Amino acid sequence: MDSIQECATEILKETYGEASEFREGQLEAITAVVNKQKTLVIQKTGWGKSIVYFIATKILRERGAGPTIIISPLLALMHNQIEAAGRLGLNVVTINSNNRDDWEAIYDAFNEVDAIIVSPEKLSNAEFIERLSAVSDIEMVVVDEAHSISDWGHDFRPDYQRIVYLLQSFPDHIAILGTTATANDRVIQDIKDQLGDDLQVFRGDLIRDNISIQVNAAQSKVERLAFITDALTRHPFLSKKQGIIYCLTKKECDSVAYFLSLQGISVTAYYSGLQDVSGEDMTEDILEGFHTGMTRVIVSTVKLGMGYDKSDIGFVIHFQLPQNLIAYYQQIGRAGRDGSSALAILLHGEEDEEIIKSFIEGANKDPELLQQILQVIGDSADGLKRNEILQHFNLNVTKLASVLKYLYVHNYIYTEKSKYYVHPKHHFDAAGNARIQKQLNETRLAELDNLKAFINYDGCYMKFIADELDAPDTKERCGICAHCRNRQFLTLEDDNPYLEQAKEFKNKLHGVITPRKRWSNNKKVDDALVYELGWTYTVDAYSPIGRRFMLEREQGHFSDKTVTTVTHFLKEHIAANDIEVITGVPSLRRPTLIPELGRKVADNLGITYSEALEKTAQGMPQKEMHNSMMQENNVRETLKVSQTEAVQGKNVLLMDDLVDSRWTMTVAASLLLDQGAAHVYPFALVNIGND
Repeated sequence: MDSIQECATEILKETYGEASEFREGQLEAITAVVNKQKTLVIQKTGWGKSIVYFIATKILRERGAGPTIIISPLLALMHNQIEAAGRLGLNVVTINSNNRDDWEAIYDAFNEVDAIIVSPEKLSNAEFIERLSAVSDIEMVVVDEAHSISDWGHDFRPDYQRIVYLLQSFPDHIAILGTTATANDRVIQDIKDQLGDDLQVFRGDLIRDNISIQVNAAQSKVERLAFITDALTRHPFLSKKQGIIYCLTKKECDSVAYFLSLQGISVTAYYSGLQDVSGEDMTEDILEGFHTGMTRVIVSTVKLGMGYDKSDIGFVIHFQLPQNLIAYYQQIGRAGRDGSSALAILLHGEEDEEIIKSFIEGANKDPELLQQILQVIGDSADGLKRNEILQHFNLNVTKLASVLKYLYVHNYIYTEKSKYYVHPKHHFDAAGNARIQKQLNETRLAELDNLKAFINYDGCYMKFIADELDAPDTKERCGICAHCRNRQFLTLEDDNPYLEQAKEFKNKLHGVITPRKRWSNNKKVDDALVYELGWTYTVDAYSPIGRRFMLEREQGHFSDKTVTTVTHFLKEHIAANDIEVITGVPSLRRPTLIPELGRKVADNLGITYSEALEKTAQGMPQKEMHNSMMQENNVRETLKVSQTEAVQGKNVLLMDDLVDSRWTMTVAASLLLDQGAAHVYPFALVNIGND
C-alpha cells in the first residue's frame, strides 16, 4: 500500500494539475489525520484547510472507512464545501433547513456517501442523531471553525458544546480534525481541555501579505457614509471591486445600504431574519447574487463571516468597530482569498463602544440567574414552557432563549413537547460557573481595550493582530498596511461631494411606529384599542439631528429650532389625519420636557394640547425592563387618563421623546381609546431600538 504522503500527493496532482504542490503544513496535517491523531489546524484564511479534510477523507474512504462527518456553521460554507469536494470526486451531502424535502432520501444514503455536512445545531436533533448512529465505520469527524467550541473563542456558540458530547460517543480510534484561523493560546488550551491533551496542533503564520489595512480616525456617521460612497465610486481600485461592509446592527446595515443604493451602487443588506414580502427567507438569494457578481456590495452584520468563500472579494470596510480584534481578523479574511491585493478599511465612531459593551453584557450568563431559572423549572413537576419561565424574570426573549440554550447544551435541562425540565443527573456548579463567567467578562473587556489600542496604534497593523492571536509569525511588519507604507490609501477630502447628501440623508431617516396587535400574554388587542400607524422623526440617535435631540433631552428642554423642526414634520401628518389634540406621555423624571414641546407645536399648528394622561407613580425606566410582560405592566401600573373629555371623539397625536419596545405607546393609546378617543397616532422624536 502506498504511503499516506504518496496517496495524498497523487490525489492533489490528479485534481489540480501536475504542477500542484501542498502548502507548508498541509501534507503533515493530512498524515496526522489519516493516522487517527486528534488534530487542530490553525492557518490563515485561504490557506486551504478544506483540502486537508477532503483529501484525508478520500484516503480513508479508499481504505474502507465510512463517511466523514463535517460540522460546519454556515449554510453558504456548506455549498462551497460541496463544490470543493466534487472536484476531488467525493460525493458529499448536507442536511439543512433549505433541503427539508430531501431529508429522507439523504438519510437513506448516509452509508453510501463520502461525507455528511451538518450544522452544530443539528446535533440537538434526536432524529438526526438516531440516523447517524446507524452509519457504520465512521472514522473521521471534522469541526470547522473549531474556536467556536471554546468559551474563550471570539464567536463561541453554545451548540458547539454538543460536538464535544457527540465525540465522546464515538470510539477512541476515530480521527478528529478541528480547523480555524482564529485561535489564540487560551482558546487552544480550552480545546485541548475538551478534546484531550493528545491534540496535535499545526499552527501557521497569520500575517496576510496581500491585505492592506487602514484605520481612520473617529468620524461621524455622515463622514463615514460620504467616505465610503466616494471610495466606491471614484477610487481607482475600490470602484472596480466587489466587497463587504460590516455594521454592528441590522438597522445600520439597512441605513448604509439604502444610502449607497441612492448613489447608484449595486448593494444589498444582509443579516439574520431577512424575508421577502411573502415571508420567505432571502439570505440565500442575496448570497447568490453577490457570488455571481450581480450585487457588487453586501452590507452585513457578523452573519456573513465564518467560512464564507468567494475568492475575488477586493475589499472589506468596517462602518463600525468589530467586537474584537480576533473577529476583525476573521472578517477581513473574506478579502483576497485568491491571493490578489485587497484593502481593509476600519471606520469607527462614538456609538461603537456602547453597542459592543451591550453585546458583552448580553452574552453574560450570570450564574445566579442560571441557578434561579433552574430553580423555577425544577419547582414545576410538569415542566414549563419558555413564556411561563419568562414571566418570572426581567429578561427579554432573546436573552432567555440564549440562557436556556446554554443550560440545554450543557445538559442541565432537557425538553419534551416544548417544555423544559431539570436534568436529574447533571448538577449545576454555581461557584465554578461564576468564576468562569467573571474571567470571560474580564477577557471580553480586555479585548475591547486591545481593540481601542489597535485603532490608535502607530506600528504595523497586521503584526498587532498576529500578536493578539499568539501567532508564530517572525516577520515584524506586513509591509503593506497604511503605517508600513506611511500613507493613507483613502482620505476624506473637504470637498467630498457626498458630505452634504449624507447629512441630509441621515437627518431625514424618519421612521414609522407600527401597532402591537397582541398583549404580552399573547391575547389579541381589541381592534378598538389599537393605535394607528405612527411616526418617528429619526431612527438614528447618532445622526446629526438625533444627537441634537438626545442632547437637548438630557438638558431637559427642547430648543426653538427643534420645535420648528418637529412642527414642520408633523404639519402634513396632522392635516392628513384630521388630528385635533396633542397629548404627551407624562414623565415624573422630566415633567416639563414633552408638555412644553407639545404645547408649542400645538400652538404653531392651531390645535389643542391636553395633559390627558397622568403618571400616577414613578415606575422603572422602560429601558431597564427587559421583556414584554415587564414593560407592559410597568406602564399599565403607573398611567391613567385624567382628562377624558379632552380626547372623547377626537383624533389624538400621542407624543413622546423616545420609542423602543412600543409598550408605552401601546398601553397609553389603549387607555385613550378606551376613554373615547376616535383615533390615536403615536409620535416620538427618536427610535432608539438597535435591531
